[in-house]
Amino acid sequence: MHPSRMIVLLPCHTLDDFPTWLEESEADALLAAWTATWHPALIAAADAPPAWASVDLPPPDDVAAGVVPVFCEERFLSQANPDATGPWVRDTTDSATITAALAAMMGIDANGEGQLPGAPWADDFRALGLATLLAELLARRMRTEADLEATGFAAAVAAAARGAVAGDERATREALAEAFACLETTRSRYYSVESWSVDVVLLAASTLGDPLVAELTSPVPLGVVADGTTIRRLAEMHPDSLQALREAVAAGQVEPCGGRDDTRPLDTCSPEEIRDSLATGREAWAEHVFAKPTCYASITGGSSAILPQLLTNFGYCSAIWCLFDGSSLPDAGCGRILWEGSGGGRIEAIARPPLDAGKATTILELPDRIGDTLDHDHVAVVTFAHYAGTASRWHSLVRRIGHWSGLLGTFVTPSDLVARSSGSGAAASFEPDAFPVTLPTNAAASGDELDRLVAATRQGAARLMAAAETVRRELVASAASSPRPPAGRPHDTRRRKGWLPAGLFGRRRDDDALLLENGLVQLRPHPRTGGLLSLRRASDRSNRISQQLALRTTAAAQPGHWEPPEDRTAYSRMEADSITRHGAVGNGHIESRGRLVDASGKEQGRFTQRMSLVPGLPLAAIEVEVRLDRPVSGPALENHVACRFAWNENEDVELRRSLHLQSIVTERTRFTAPDFIEIAPAAARGNVGNDAVAILTGGLPWHLLASGHVLESILLAGSRQATCRLGVGIGLDRPWDAAVAWAAGGIPHLGPAVPRHVRLTVDAHRAGDSPDTLRVGLVESAGQAGEVRIEWGREVARAAAVDLLGHPLPDVVVGVAGRATTVSLARYQWLQLAIDFAPRPGSPVPTPGGAS
Repeated sequence: MHPSRMIVLLPCHTLDDFPTWLEESEADALLAAWTATWHPALIAAADAPPAWASVDLPPPDDVAAGVVPVFCEERFLSQANPDATGPWVRDTTDSATITAALAAMMGIDANGEGQLPGAPWADDFRALGLATLLAELLARRMRTEADLEATGFAAAVAAAARGAVAGDERATREALAEAFACLETTRSRYYSVESWSVDVVLLAASTLGDPLVAELTSPVPLGVVADGTTIRRLAEMHPDSLQALREAVAAGQVEPCGGRDDTRPLDTCSPEEIRDSLATGREAWAEHVFAKPTCYASITGGSSAILPQLLTNFGYCSAIWCLFDGSSLPDAGCGRILWEGSGGGRIEAIARPPLDAGKATTILELPDRIGDTLDHDHVAVVTFAHYAGTASRWHSLVRRIGHWSGLLGTFVTPSDLVARSSGSGAAASFEPDAFPVTLPTNAAASGDELDRLVAATRQGAARLMAAAETVRRELVASAASSPRPPAGRPHDTRRRKGWLPAGLFGRRRDDDALLLENGLVQLRPHPRTGGLLSLRRASDRSNRISQQLALRTTAAAQPGHWEPPEDRTAYSRMEADSITRHGAVGNGHIESRGRLVDASGKEQGRFTQRMSLVPGLPLAAIEVEVRLDRPVSGPALENHVACRFAWNENEDVELRRSLHLQSIVTERTRFTAPDFIEIAPAAARGNVGNDAVAILTGGLPWHLLASGHVLESILLAGSRQATCRLGVGIGLDRPWDAAVAWAAGGIPHLGPAVPRHVRLTVDAHRAGDSPDTLRVGLVESAGQAGEVRIEWGREVARAAAVDLLGHPLPDVVVGVAGRATTVSLARYQWLQLAIDFAPRPGSPVPTPGGAS
């Protein structure tokens, strides 16, 4: 006699204590055991869907054909009769093997091809089985019960199975739809409002071709995320896959989700570089897929508060707030938000962290994740994400569930979700410094990365300088006409009281023979180390900043004994073999050559440091060459060569770092600042043009606050030698402009007469369509909103605000009065202006017909 029903033994006594916390292999085995019993041939033979029982209370052997998940074997044997083999399937996680074994127990014969009756519908029934388990668990998570017996569910499942075995497609489809509807009905008891699911497929160089084509057959809509570089690679290497993607996009089955062309860390990019990357990335989609993304998404590279204003300028309607490389963003608090960025930018976004579709554990945790969104979000959203071809076998069943019902939420594309829930996103706003910074990890992998980032910053600065030349002639004030700082007093050789953190740079010694002075600042080297002993103005009561080089090493933590890295850190000493001054006091330079030695006096490397003053500016140049005896190893933030800057430990200061060439107040101890860092007295907090000390980092991206008054700029990690050029100034106007010139290898100049908190930008491709037109951007760079007035070199006929595509912004009013334009800027806003100048005297005047 064959068993009359099927049963799966689960490691719980009731579904209230169902183990959603299993390891990956255990979760996979449990799902295999459960779904394998939902083959239509098995259900038709039993005339009922499978059931479950506790592995601690197995039923009599002759009642049912059962499945024991492999990880429950020990618990099963402790309760079952060890001498009875019984109708149990054990020791396998292969679904096909489990199904075949159950079929043999129940006397079901396969056809000549080895397939059981109803095989074409097997995946739909397995999806139904998974949906049944999830519906039960979700109901309990929402503090109720599914009560499927009252819905006619079992009868519908049996009818669908009989139809599948008989080959009656219509009957099978209708009965399956009814069974899925019964499951969806149970959900309406605890959540009657529609919820949403978004399925995101990520593209990378290794997942193109066949893996992508397979994803495009999904029964639910998809969002495909790729940068412009990946799309071009797809077009070059896999034209057939590209065609399949085009067709899926054209059919509305797939939504392009993209943005930037590259994955360079956002916090090391200027606004112009982000703009250009966005423009190039969108064009790659348009050229090869024939569709431009309107939903912004990025796999890696970080995020930034500047994005909303740029995205809306490019016509984006929505964004995926999350990254897919494991990086965490500030907690938005809900799944649907209105992301309010800097500069007044806003964009609708999907914000819940995505679930990994490549794991079986994701499926078991799904009821808890869905329950959390139902409990806390006004718009319940669950996002699944995976690289093409890497989804688990269970995610395909989740997609089939989504095709048949809305039990797990209605599957939609990201933009469709935003459109169908428009206006329901909770406002989410974060300061620019709240977004994670991109820091190095292992020193061995960081040497090349550091060189790449420095080179990218310098190349970008050179492009910015070249583009700026296109508008320099249109400004009233130039370096020649701008008011210059008053000339300094004659060189004062009187002894002044100085300061240094105890033991950091050693004892001070006056040596005016090494003093440099340009009338604005004085520079004195340390007579023993060769570093910067002091930089100050004649009016300063004390030193403003000091500097030295050091090799930082951090010992490995002892097993079983934890202590912070700071307690295991050692610094080398900087000992000069020679310090010489070349040239005059005002325009010469000081060169120091020497050794980096450890605490025992052992040499670890050699250095050359040159220091000079920039004529006409309160700015010192520090050029450094370091060569170590052996490469630095270990985590880069703990093992590196750094340029260490120190200021008075009793001084209350505000630290500001460059982010997109804007000055951002930071409270971080580890941060990126590829352009400049400001150390501002607390008395000047929040003011522009203050008495801050500015460090022009020359492209060096990584910095850390070693203590409350010591800053380390990392020069070298994972290699043996480095060369860099830094600048240190006092009271620099517009440090962002100075930083660009410095990184480009030039000397900062007294720039155009624009407000102190504003930077001018130029799109070289849109500088102007004629000599009488100009496209220029105004970047509020210091966090001070207000009206901005600029005097141009010619009479202004008209001016208007436009977006990055050149479309007018009617809500922004630009005032024109003679040669001046006025417009209001929000904090950290980047506003584009299209300016038409009055024709120059003697220029031909265009006629209404266009002839001149």
